Amino acid sequence: MVKNATNSTPSNFIVRGYREGDRESCRRLWRELVEWHRKIYSDPTIGGEDLEDYFDKHLAKIGPKKIWVAIQNAGVVGFAGLMIDGEEFTIDPIVVDSAFRGKGAGAQLVRRLVAEARKLGAKHLNVEPVVRNVEAIKFYHELGFVNIGQVQLFIDFSQKTWARRLKMHNLKFDY
Repeated sequence: MVKNATNSTPSNFIVRGYREGDRESCRRLWRELVEWHRKIYSDPTIGGEDLEDYFDKHLAKIGPKKIWVAIQNAGVVGFAGLMIDGEEFTIDPIVVDSAFRGKGAGAQLVRRLVAEARKLGAKHLNVEPVVRNVEAIKFYHELGFVNIGQVQLFIDFSQKTWARRLKMHNLKFDY
């Protein structure tokens, strides 16, 4: 069950299917998403040099019918994609312009994708926020994503600096 967003004031966002005219706005938002990941991981190389091209590749991979946009005052303020693999569905990505975060656009996008996944017969609807993105984890949790199905563990040979000591099952991990 999807819970209500924590923002109790009504929002004036419209969520609709992606249109070709949304491309440049979505590319700009994709850049913002990658720059956020660069910041939280302290890694300026994430996403390569042509960040907007990754949106084009994502669009080609999942198709325009699997992307929804949040609109306010005729402008795109966010978008989300729905990746489908059999009965397993994943919201990827969800991006909201930093000026509109916490105002309901992201929650409306998620609710729309939850409804679409349910309508299309999904067995599970997944989200995969990075562990350092605490705000995203809290956001999804508030919207009803409370089950953990998989944890990815790895050895890092790159010498990156990781945040220290997340504890799970009495084991300590860097993240």
